[in-house]
Amino acid sequence: MRLINNFFFHIGQGVKGIFRNPVMSTASLLVLVCCMVVTGTFALIIDNINKNFEALDDVNKMIVWLDEKPEAEDGEVSGDAEESEAPKPQYNVHTQDDKTQKAIKDLEHVTDVVFMSKEEAFEEFVASEGSDAEFLEWFDPEENNPLRASYRITFEAGTDTENIRYIKKAIAEMGFKEENIDENIDLYDSLINVKGALTTIGIWLLAVLFIVSLFIIMNSTRMGLHSRREEIQIMRYVGATNSFVRAPFVIEGIIIGIVSAAIALGIQYYLYAHIISSVVRQYALITIAPFNNYLLFISVAFAAIGIFAGLFGSVISIRKYMKV
Repeated sequence: MRLINNFFFHIGQGVKGIFRNPVMSTASLLVLVCCMVVTGTFALIIDNINKNFEALDDVNKMIVWLDEKPEAEDGEVSGDAEESEAPKPQYNVHTQDDKTQKAIKDLEHVTDVVFMSKEEAFEEFVASEGSDAEFLEWFDPEENNPLRASYRITFEAGTDTENIRYIKKAIAEMGFKEENIDENIDLYDSLINVKGALTTIGIWLLAVLFIVSLFIIMNSTRMGLHSRREEIQIMRYVGATNSFVRAPFVIEGIIIGIVSAAIALGIQYYLYAHIISSVVRQYALITIAPFNNYLLFISVAFAAIGIFAGLFGSVISIRKYMKV
C-alpha cells in the first residue's frame, strides 16, 4: 500500500513540477516536438523514396536493343556473301545468340539476362497500354511489328553508377551501338543523391534538436530543484532517500517526453496525410504510402525518443545538483 501511495505521490509531484516552471516546461515540450516531427518527416520521405526506388523496374535494369540486319540494296553484295568474305564477329548483335547472352550475364554485377523477342515486346506493349492500345490494331506482331528484340539485363540492387557505366561500356565493346543500350544512370544517380542528402540533413537536424531539447529539460529540472531546495532539505532531514527526492523530477521529464510524443504524432499525421501527400499527388513526384503503414513504427519511435530525452535530461541534471 505504501508503494502505491508513493507512486501516486511522485506522479502528482511530477505534474506539479511541470506547472511550477511553465515557460521551461513548454520550451522543453516544443523543442522535443520539433525534434520528433523533423526526424519523422525525413524518415517517412526517405522510406517512400526507397519504396519507389525498389518499385521502379527500369532503375536497376538495362535494355540492349538488337539491330535488325539491313536488307541488301540493288547492286550491293548480299548479307550472306558479305559474311562469307568478312570475318564473322565474335558476338551477334542482330539476333538472339546463346554465346552473346552468356557473355553479358558473365559481366560483373549482372544477375540476369532475359531475351525478349519482337512478338513478346509487342504483347508487353499492348498490355501496358490497356484501353489506349486501339491504335496498335494497325500493326501485326509478325508482319509489320515496329518494335525490336532486346536483352533485358538486371544488375545487383545497390550497384553504383560507376559499375553501371562499366556494364554499358563492356556491352558496347561487344559490338552493340551505344544508342541501342538503354539505361537510367542519371535517374539512378539522382535518386541516390536525393536519398543521401535527405538522410544527412535528417541526422544532423535530429542531433542538434535532440541536444537542444536535453539542454532545456536539464535547465528546467535544475530550476525545479532550485525552487524546491528548502523542501528537499527538509525531506533529507526527515530521512528521505535520494531516490525519493529524484523520483518526481524523473517523472516530470518522462511526462514531458510522453506528452511531446503524443503531440508530435498528431502533427506528423496531419503533415504527412494532408500536406506532404497532397503536394506529392499534385505534382506526381512519387507514389506515397498511407500513414497507417507507419503508425506503429512512428508511435514507438516518438515514445522512445520522448521518454529517453526526458529521463536522461532529468537524471543528468539531478546528479549534478545532488553533488553540490
